[in-house]
This record gives sequence, structure tokens and C-alpha cells, in this order.
Amino acid sequence: MPELTRRNFMKFTAASVAAAAVADKQHVSADTGDADKAFPLMTAGATSAYGLCHFCSVGCGIEVKIKDNKVVSTEGFPDHPINEGTLCPKGRSMKELANSDLRLTHPLVRKPGSDEWEPISWENAMDKIANKVKEVREETFSKTKNIDGDEVTVNRMDGIFSLGSAEIDNEEAYLYTKFNRALGIHNYTHQAEI
Repeated sequence: MPELTRRNFMKFTAASVAAAAVADKQHVSADTGDADKAFPLMTAGATSAYGLCHFCSVGCGIEVKIKDNKVVSTEGFPDHPINEGTLCPKGRSMKELANSDLRLTHPLVRKPGSDEWEPISWENAMDKIANKVKEVREETFSKTKNIDGDEVTVNRMDGIFSLGSAEIDNEEAYLYTKFNRALGIHNYTHQAEI
């Protein structure tokens, strides 16, 4: 093999680009000889739905291609003012959130002393969460003395930290803040600033 000099590197690079261009022009189907139908697209016949990517706080527009009730592709939405058709690798791979066999579709609980996760109903899960929040709230409410020297409970607790989503808009962030303040949670923040 010849020594790799700057001149040889430039020759190899130019030859590679030329070979790729020739191969692209020769992109013809072996069956029909039709260059336009060389490889059928996986999105052929798919319907489109539009939405926002949820991985970060940028809010890129995505075009979701659905075929046979399965997400086959997530692409950047060209007419969206934020990303103008571009999409990062996380957004492009977002179809796996819907298609993955590892995706959880129901809540799970691990009972004390057990090493197995068991499915429970959504209603049961919501009840467990609400009861735990109430329990921690009652245990960790702050107490202070009023002007008369009597100990009183104030609407402030240290037992819960709340982390908001980067996916929510201004109105949802306002409601998120009101909800935390109503519970007495003062340790809360938003994912977008992390």
C-alpha cells in the first residue's frame, strides 16, 4: 500500500466522491429498469400525523408516518417555524417509544419483601400515589410559632421535590406551579433549566 500523503488522501477522496456519484446515477431497479422505483420507501402508503417532539424544551415539529397502525418513521416537519424540517437523532428515533416491546403499557408495583413487579390498574396506581403524597405531606409540614407563641402548621413541606416537564407550555407551567404551591411544595423546578 502506498504511503498516505496529503496528495494521495486528496486523490482517494476525489475518487470516492466520483464513485458515489456514479453509483447514485446507476440506481436502477434490477426488475423493471425504472430508476424511480429502485427501492420502495418504508413510508410508501403511510398516513401522516403532526406533533411536537418531547425530548427537550425546543419544541421541534415532527411528522409521524403511520402504516398498519404502527409508527414507521418520525421526521422533521418542514413547515414548522422552529426546526424547519430538521430533527436531532433523539427525535428521529422517537418511533421506538411507540414500537418497542420493552415499553410499559400499565403501572407496576413491587410489594414489600418481593423481588417481582406486578401489574396493577391505573385507578389503583393513582390511589397509591395520592395516599403517599398525603402521608408525606402530613409528616413533613413545617411548624412555626405565631405572634402569641403558639405552634402552628404552615403550608410548606420539605418531604417532596417536584420536577416539571420540558414539554409543557407556559399555561401548563403556570398550573404546575399553582399545584405545587397548593400542596405546600417549595422544592420544585423545571426540567428545561437542568
